[in-house]
Amino acid sequence: MLDNVRNYENVLVYAQYLSGGLMKELVHRIAEKEGKSLREVMKEMDMSTGTIYKPLGEETKRKILEKAFEVLDTEEVLLEIFYDIRAIYGRVIRDILEVANDETREEILKNYKDIGIEKIHNIKQYPEYR
Repeated sequence: MLDNVRNYENVLVYAQYLSGGLMKELVHRIAEKEGKSLREVMKEMDMSTGTIYKPLGEETKRKILEKAFEVLDTEEVLLEIFYDIRAIYGRVIRDILEVANDETREEILKNYKDIGIEKIHNIKQYPEYR
């Protein structure tokens, strides 16, 4: 494992929440970047080729992310993780609103902005959010 991967340990802990689609996309990008077949890349990670087409566990997702951080552009991987989590977050909010009663739905919508980006710890350290 490269030092680069260890630097992203705080991101890797979210592997369990990432989609299988993202993992499949990353493996295909890794294969393309290394000029290898999908089979070769999966074998290097001690997985069968069919693994990425099945529901993936946290350990498998973590291995794929680690490999992605080693091979692909780090910023590209971080953006893909961000977009994946953002999409999942949006679906969770939508699904909760669909099943919530009127009072709960009203409370969520009233406070929705309170769970936005401005609530991220230390977000004010970034000039674009000052």
